[in-house]
Amino acid sequence: MEAVVVFQELSFEKEAENVQAKYKDVSGGGLLLASSREFPLGVILKLEIRVPGWGKHHDISFEPSHHLELKPLVAVGEVVRVEAIDDGEFELGIKFLNVYPEDLKALLALINSSDQP
Repeated sequence: MEAVVVFQELSFEKEAENVQAKYKDVSGGGLLLASSREFPLGVILKLEIRVPGWGKHHDISFEPSHHLELKPLVAVGEVVRVEAIDDGEFELGIKFLNVYPEDLKALLALINSSDQP
């Protein structure tokens, strides 16, 4: 599984468009990704993050870890950094504002383990 994120701007003023990107780094506080679209600072995003290897760190005993591996980490984040990079791409720093507690716990367990992607 690839380290990808699907995200969209949360807005009441316009219809949201899904954007897919690869993320470069993820932590308990947020993530860094490369986007083909520029987003202004302060924009709020809904994020669905595919985190390779995190399924076995979920504390849910009734669902097999390979099923949890397919489940994205769902979060709401704020764009806190925007930087133009090569070929019209933008590097976005996203700060998590809200993450499902079980997802955050599994992410932190993965980060603190030796089997990080």
